[in-house]
This record gives sequence, C-alpha cells and structure tokens, in this order.
Amino acid sequence: MLHIDTPTVAEFRDLAQLRAEFCISLYMPTSRLGEKAESNRTLFKDLAKEALAQLREVGANKRLIEAFEGRFEELAGGRHDPDQDKVRQRQRAKPDESLSFWHHQGNGLAVLAVPEMLRTFRLAESPKPLAEVADRFHLTPLLRTMTSRHDAFVLALAEESVRLIHVFANFPPLRVPVPGLPKNAEEATHRPSFHVRAPRGRLQNLEGEKVLLHQYVDKVERAVRDALRGHTTPLILAAVEPLASMFRAVCDYAEFAEEVIEGNPDRFTDAELEDRAIPMLDRLTAREVSDLIARYEELKPRRATTDVSYAAHAATAGAIEQLLVDFDAVVPGLVSDIDGSVTFAASDDAEVYSVVDEVARRALCTGARVLAASREQLPERAPLTAILRYHFI
Repeated sequence: MLHIDTPTVAEFRDLAQLRAEFCISLYMPTSRLGEKAESNRTLFKDLAKEALAQLREVGANKRLIEAFEGRFEELAGGRHDPDQDKVRQRQRAKPDESLSFWHHQGNGLAVLAVPEMLRTFRLAESPKPLAEVADRFHLTPLLRTMTSRHDAFVLALAEESVRLIHVFANFPPLRVPVPGLPKNAEEATHRPSFHVRAPRGRLQNLEGEKVLLHQYVDKVERAVRDALRGHTTPLILAAVEPLASMFRAVCDYAEFAEEVIEGNPDRFTDAELEDRAIPMLDRLTAREVSDLIARYEELKPRRATTDVSYAAHAATAGAIEQLLVDFDAVVPGLVSDIDGSVTFAASDDAEVYSVVDEVARRALCTGARVLAASREQLPERAPLTAILRYHFI
C-alpha cells in the first residue's frame, strides 16, 4: 500500500499564509519498503541538520534552534542504536512503535516546521532533497501532490449489471452506494427479458433493443449524476459498445474522462478495475499539462509568459488564470507584497525564499489553476509558465 497524505486546498492556503521569524521546509525521497526505514530516517536527520546550520549562520536565537531540534528528534524517533536492531532481528520482534512512521512511507516526504508546530505529508512523488529556511514555508513540491490525480470513480456499465467504484492509488477500492441506480438493463426497462428478438408492440428486433438500452443508460446517468453532484474527481467508464457511446452521449459530468476501460466489466473484479484505472490518472494529468502548454503557445506574449518577474507582478494582481511550475525549482529572492516586484538573490539562505514558490502561492490563493511538472516539460525549460486572465501591464 502507498501511504500518502494529500493536503486540501484549505490546508495549503493556511500553510501559505503562515508567517514566522523562521519556517523550515524539508523535502526528501523515501522508500516504501519497511526494511528501508532507517535509510529514510537518516536522510531526514541529515536534512534537519542542514536546516539547523542555516539558522546558526544567520544568528538565530539558541532557544529557537533548540525548539526545532526537539521537534525533529521527536519525529526521528530518538537516537539510533545498531545493537538494538540486531536484537530485534534475532528475536523477530516488531519495530519500536515510535519508529512506525518511518516504516509506512510513500515515495516522498514533506516536513514543515515552526517552533510551535510540525506537519508531515507523505507524498506519492519523489522530490529532490531540499532544506529550505525562510519566513514562510516552501510549498511548490506539495503542489505536485495536490494537482496530481490519486483517485477516481469508475462506472462499470454492462447490460447484466452496473456499479460505481471509488478507486485509489493507495487504498483498496470502495463500492459507492448510488440511490436509484438500476441493477441491470432488465430492471431499468421493466421487462422480464431485455433482449428483444420477436415483435412486442412498437419495439421489435435490434431497433427495439437499442431503444431499451437508451432507457437503461439514461436511468444510470441520472442516478450517477446525482451521486457525484459537487465532486471534481474524474469519472472513468468501463463498458463495451454500444453502451460506451450511449453513455458518453448523455453524460455531462465535468471530469468525465475520454479514455475508457475496454472489455466487459462483468469479467473484472473491483480491484482489477482499479488496476486499469490508476494509470489513466497519470495520463489525465499529462494531458492537462499538454493542453496548458498548447494554450501558452497560442496566447504568448500578450496573455502568456515564462518570465518570472512578469508572472510575479501578475500573480500579485490576481491576473493569473493558469500556472505551470517546475516542482523542483528554487529561484532565491523576495517578492514585494505591494506590486509584486522581484528582488533576486545570488544564493539561497534563511533571509530569502523561492520566488517561483511565492508566485505559485499567490496564484493559487487568487483562484488560479496551478499545476506542477518537471523542468523538461515546461516551455523553454523555464521555471514557470503562466496563462493570464487578461493582458496585464
């Protein structure tokens, strides 16, 4: 199982608005294997030492440094004793409960700390090791987790049965109860035998069967639409023709995926449908990134930019509609709270922060759609790409 903790938009905004004398942001790749728990802890402790060194370099208060040390030691689970590890292996004992956190990891870890509080987020992606100290948290790597798809609804639609399943990248699938959802085509059409092969009033042969299928699909769509009202999670269809085309023609769910799980879903278990759906989520995100880049090419230079300074001005004015950022980018500097003007710094230390991170923060807090990708995916390998709501001067 992949253990991940995805912050909500509300949590992200709270973290984005937090200001303190010093905020420490640590990011690191982790192994999901329990036997690699000690390696995870070791990398964390090395990054924590690097952050504490930055505090000492700028002359931070000794008590403040000790407060951070206490937070980090508590999370690390105390000092590592190799002899105790040998004893546990011989006795085949379970790991100490204080260290269980390090045995249940995803592919990455974010640790955000101020003297009074420490937050952790286990990530599906693997960020580069980073120890950032500033008067605010560094949050761009979290955007990658927030904007990537980690769950979806799968509608398994067949003549003989229909079911709605909530699938996850890190949990077993859950069957979703849907009020008003017919059990199958026969129940939806109130006929003892769905397949029409002899004349029955006005319905006969294949033409009549097609009419009944449309009735069935309409009832399924209405029930699913009501069940998913207010959701923004993707909906993936598992069906064969003609049901797949019929459902697509009537479904107006905003996050309805174009890609279909092929094959009769009656032959797949919920877990097998989940295995087929999860890879589609990565393709959905990749398609969204490609669409944003294509839109950039259409709108540049008046309503699209890769210039960090211009994007900072626009983000401060709430003029960014969509933003694509390099999730590993760190461009040290300061951004004015008044007009968004940027002062770049020669090096990254505790007195500056990442300008790209600040642009992303301001864009998200003013309603922009923010995505994170690798530097190789961005136009001109720039640290960000912004689509503006209007021509901003």
